Amino acid sequence: MNRTVAALAALALAPAALAQEEVDTAALAGKVASLEEQLAELKGDVSSAKRLKFSGYVQARWESQENVVYNTTPDAAPSQNGFHIRRGRFKAAYDADWSQYTLQIDVVPAGVTIKEGYATIKLPEGFAIDAGLQLFPFGYEVYGRSSSDLDTLERAAVTRAFLAGEYDLGVALRGKLSLVGFKVGLFNGNGIDSGQLGRDNDQLKDVIGRATVDLGMITAGVSGWYGKTINYARDDDKEYPRLRTGADVQVFLDLLPIGGTALKGEYIWGKTTLGTAGTGATANGGAGGNLPGLTSTDPVPTGSGWYALVTQNVLADWQLAARYESYTRDHTVDVGDASTAVKEQREVQVALHTFIGGNMKLTGAWFHPMNGEKGGAAPSDPKADRFIVQAQAKF
Repeated sequence: MNRTVAALAALALAPAALAQEEVDTAALAGKVASLEEQLAELKGDVSSAKRLKFSGYVQARWESQENVVYNTTPDAAPSQNGFHIRRGRFKAAYDADWSQYTLQIDVVPAGVTIKEGYATIKLPEGFAIDAGLQLFPFGYEVYGRSSSDLDTLERAAVTRAFLAGEYDLGVALRGKLSLVGFKVGLFNGNGIDSGQLGRDNDQLKDVIGRATVDLGMITAGVSGWYGKTINYARDDDKEYPRLRTGADVQVFLDLLPIGGTALKGEYIWGKTTLGTAGTGATANGGAGGNLPGLTSTDPVPTGSGWYALVTQNVLADWQLAARYESYTRDHTVDVGDASTAVKEQREVQVALHTFIGGNMKLTGAWFHPMNGEKGGAAPSDPKADRFIVQAQAKF
């Protein structure tokens, strides 16, 4: 009797259990659909985040220079002596399907400045247009070498003269035709290191371009710059030519069993250096760093410079670099026997790098300036040696 009652009770409860099972299945299906929607949103967020990349580095230095003199005027104190931050860069780049956004800032105790800020339009066949604040497409040391990877920590004197500031506002086309990569564009021309805070000093524009060939063991490039600048500080608003030509080559060899060897060289010729020349009779309103005085009829000086560099890797963690450079600011300088004028500035530089982990580099460097072609009364050794110890961390 009890078994019969239990069987009847089980039969009575079976439809309710089946209904409950159907309800749980439907709820589970709803939860799965909800999770799929959340997963699709998450995939979209992750895909978007993958397009945004951050990078940067900090260069902390101790530096000593023989001819540095301290005084009681804080504004006149040396900016790159003792302990200081040489560069503190932070860069963000967002890579979309047909465009790219790039912004880089430099954060140091003296303040925060923008180094790069440009928009890229991607074109078919690998071509692209960059518009905004970007590197001069000129020379190996500026366009082909990051400030975090300079072989002797600083760029050559001729580079600092004709490409001061390294960045300018403009629009440029870049791409590759067979083995030749190129970038050419229209720029303000006076860069961001002319005292104009990135503003153009005149209505004229300069054409700047660079072409390179990469053959693996050998890479080479040629650069050109054509433009003019106006010195509005003069009563006649005189125009001056702003010209440059350059050539460079890099050779990468496996000469020694301890590591790779690189030989590099670059030559630059030009008229009208960048920068501002102060006030009064030498004022130029940012038109150029070495323009003649306000009432002078002299032509703009023609200058040139070059360097030869060798680097040797030692196993995986060490690298030795040595460079000899020469810079002539003005080819017309008279260096008579009794003159103290210096026509050619020369310098020997040596740097030793050691790499720690994947993001730390320690460097010790020595700079020894010398006078090349000079007047008889000019010293051969200007007593301005520099010693630098730098720690660089990057991500």
